[in-house]
Amino acid sequence: MEDTQRLTTDQTVENTEGGGQLVYVPYKNGIAIKRYRGIAAKVEVPGIIDQKPVIAIEKKAFLSCKTIKEISLPDTIEEIGDWAFAHAEHLRTVTIPNRALLRGKELFLGCLRLKEIRIRTREEFRDLGLGRMLAMAVTVLHDYFLFEPLEVGNDAWIARWDAKLIDLIRLDDLDGFEELWTCGEEDYEGKDYDIKSYPVEKRKMKLRIVYFRLLHPYKLAPAIEHELKDYLKASREAWDIIMEEHADDLKYYKLFADAGCITEENFDMFLTDLADAGAEIKAYLLKYKDEHLKTADAFSAFELDW
Repeated sequence: MEDTQRLTTDQTVENTEGGGQLVYVPYKNGIAIKRYRGIAAKVEVPGIIDQKPVIAIEKKAFLSCKTIKEISLPDTIEEIGDWAFAHAEHLRTVTIPNRALLRGKELFLGCLRLKEIRIRTREEFRDLGLGRMLAMAVTVLHDYFLFEPLEVGNDAWIARWDAKLIDLIRLDDLDGFEELWTCGEEDYEGKDYDIKSYPVEKRKMKLRIVYFRLLHPYKLAPAIEHELKDYLKASREAWDIIMEEHADDLKYYKLFADAGCITEENFDMFLTDLADAGAEIKAYLLKYKDEHLKTADAFSAFELDW
């Protein structure tokens, strides 16, 4: 954005969603949002200010805004500057227009809690998981070439996203540790890590994405699906993720079983872990053993309480 196209006097407009102010300046044939001031959890950028369209979000406009959880950009937006939302640590949802956007660098750097980037007028894609995939593209896969609203969900976009995921799971689990240690970082996604715990947490991060993709298999190629399931089978933390984060969600157990992770050798161990699980989940595991495993003896790990 060219400074020569702005007035030197900043102006403000109230954020109607939760308080605070949006600082703005004239820019080209419209308005650019320069900065947000306030402590709101939700910010909705207006489409019109001073009877002019809001066409740009300047660089660092929402940098380090710690309280914001949700930001909605109007359909008039055409440009988003460098680091516009960087280090907005509690940002979870962003809504953007369904149009080509001129984007800057590292828009969402440090936005580790970002869960979904919604594209307005494409709400049907939400059930397919594409909003979540777009958020992962810029926060986990670190590929801003995927930040193309008009391309999200097409064959080439899906293929690139899946290729980036495969690159990630093939990456050495200690990748990045030396840099973290050299920089003296004591906190990594909220936890202290040493050389033993770092790769474990790295695998768990990868597994969360693998589970998500397998549960949202939109245009998932068979070869990619096969490799993702193989990754589940090879990762001892795959069961830990279910127990720690999805213990009451039957679809995770079904996916785990469908990937071939349950065997005669480990079944009793898994069954023991499910001592406090609901009847539906226990019944599913018992039925799975009857139908897929050879052993047919009674289970002594626990008694079902119906």
